[in-house]
Amino acid sequence: MKLQVIISRQMTDLFAYVLLPVFSLLTTAFFSRRVLRRVSGWGWLLSGDAQLAFIGARKHLEIPDPKGWKRRWKQVELLDVRDLYMMLFGRAPSVMAEIDCPADLEMVRDRVMVGMHWGPAISILKLLSNSELGPAFPFRLPEPELKRSRPFYYLFCLLATRYLRRTLGDRAVPVGGAGKVLQGMLEESGSICVLMDAPPMEGRPAVIKPVLGTKARFNAGFPDMMADRHQEFVLYAMTLASDGSTRKKLELEGPFVAENTEEFLDRYAEFLDRHLSQDSPHWRIWRAEHQFWG
Repeated sequence: MKLQVIISRQMTDLFAYVLLPVFSLLTTAFFSRRVLRRVSGWGWLLSGDAQLAFIGARKHLEIPDPKGWKRRWKQVELLDVRDLYMMLFGRAPSVMAEIDCPADLEMVRDRVMVGMHWGPAISILKLLSNSELGPAFPFRLPEPELKRSRPFYYLFCLLATRYLRRTLGDRAVPVGGAGKVLQGMLEESGSICVLMDAPPMEGRPAVIKPVLGTKARFNAGFPDMMADRHQEFVLYAMTLASDGSTRKKLELEGPFVAENTEEFLDRYAEFLDRHLSQDSPHWRIWRAEHQFWG
């Protein structure tokens, strides 16, 4: 990689993952959101990541406005980073006040919340914790390679891990043996959040369901667990408001009970498909689409 490209990536990461969120800590929540809306239109900011996400998305969807799509994608990314800093450094009430939450949040108590890598959703765990819903969440530790290749993004990942552990305590479950831990948690009170759209790791068993008209790969095991136990679940997504305000809306659908694995996967795949069709820049892992649909 050319030196100029390396320097450019580090500078945009420094701005997006350090300087901009620190600035947000020093100003009002409303003004910081306004700034994020403005800078998301800067072509150079996170240009490489936005372009890779766009390339992945256009394999499956018609995108009539590429520039607007990338801007929306950046808004989601930048708002999630800003929310993390604010929640870690004493501004959590401001973030919570920006979430339009359904009156029936109580519906997720002691149920499994099944979501996806969607929208500026890092705040949902704090929301659930504040509501005394006992959230649990399996998470992946930062990849050590990022420390060398993208140190400022790696810092953000470390802060995200710190946030998870501070917010959830021992209910923050690192991936790697998480299945057995989650099985035990199903016998306890509390809400469990699971992201079903994580691409299966190489060599791990997968199940197939069509999404956007193409066969997609999901991790096996968890759907069987849900069906075998007839476990009640709620589908959720945190979505940016469509009015340009960058407020967030928590969507909840359910509760449901699947009689078998096929029924569970059908319902989840339809949920994911519908959201991707309606507002695809919200999907955070377009850069890994070749693993998901591969």
